[in-house]
Amino acid sequence: MELIKITEGQTKLWVPDAEKYKLDSKMPVFFNQVMRLNRDITVDIVKTLDKPKSLDLLAGTGAKGLRLAVEANSKVDLNDANPSAAKLIKRNAKLNKVSVEVFNDSANKLLRKSRRTYDFIDVDPFGTPVPFLQESIAHLRKGGILGVTATDTSALCGTYPKACMRKYESLNRKTQMMFEIGTRILIKKVVSEGLNMGVALEPVFVHSSNHYMRVYLRRVENLRKIRKNLKFLFLCSDCFTWKFEDKLPETKVRCGCGTYSEVLGPLWTGSLYDKKLLKQMSDSNKTVQKIKEEVDVFGYYDYHMMSKKLEDVGELPKMDVIIEKIRKKGFKASRTHFSPTGIKTNLPAKSFLRLLYS
Repeated sequence: MELIKITEGQTKLWVPDAEKYKLDSKMPVFFNQVMRLNRDITVDIVKTLDKPKSLDLLAGTGAKGLRLAVEANSKVDLNDANPSAAKLIKRNAKLNKVSVEVFNDSANKLLRKSRRTYDFIDVDPFGTPVPFLQESIAHLRKGGILGVTATDTSALCGTYPKACMRKYESLNRKTQMMFEIGTRILIKKVVSEGLNMGVALEPVFVHSSNHYMRVYLRRVENLRKIRKNLKFLFLCSDCFTWKFEDKLPETKVRCGCGTYSEVLGPLWTGSLYDKKLLKQMSDSNKTVQKIKEEVDVFGYYDYHMMSKKLEDVGELPKMDVIIEKIRKKGFKASRTHFSPTGIKTNLPAKSFLRLLYS
């Protein structure tokens, strides 16, 4: 295996030479440079915990877990089923002069035979995280945070509805706010697995970046409150209005405009962020900075997609002008990291469309 030495954050790492190996599951030890944002934010979040004990369940080169040890002052266990990965993790730990425990086992097998619990558990697989959720939740301490990555975005964004139903047990279609809906379906799946075990999990931070979705959920006490935030979404593709319902209807539902609504979900309909946690996170990260500026409401309007529905609208005002008009009407509004052309607001869809005319 041909390796190169890099520095990420404050951590030195030996990783496979990207010029020599294709980025896929067959890489001798998996490492994706593009996932640095994922690791940066994880370090930032774990820093907010008090003397945390962390588990990097699918560690690869150990980049994330070792960064937690070096930069977040966390005690860390790292695991990977690949013997070459386990050896490389130990080499990288020695390089950084940190003491960590390294396991070489399949993820669920390791957790089933372990009695250890953690303040932070990282589930970052190649593809869907679903097979690892139950065992990970079972080892999460009260107040602890579970970090979950999904790279199967084609299912979560509605390109493959059957795959979404099979993996995440939610109805899905491609819509103008598919990245947020996909993230909320992922949250729903994690939360549902917890509820089935009598464990309440609540999202504290999320981001949709590059080719993946990443959610962080804290173990809390209020099962009833969490359950109330799992609903179905009725979304009109014609006038863009939406509403929530607790149950699926027996027949198709018409929107007020006469069009049949798309039914999506169930999905998480509540807040995506913990305000206290956001304040503790660094402003040096551009994604985090953008999220701090977002209004924490459900959904967003795709400015370009909605404008295509309008006739004779003339030259559209700039997004920032629209946002300012919304705020002057007394509603919340901001750009969103979910889409460069998305506007997050609690302004009703019909009022939003009228603003595009004015």
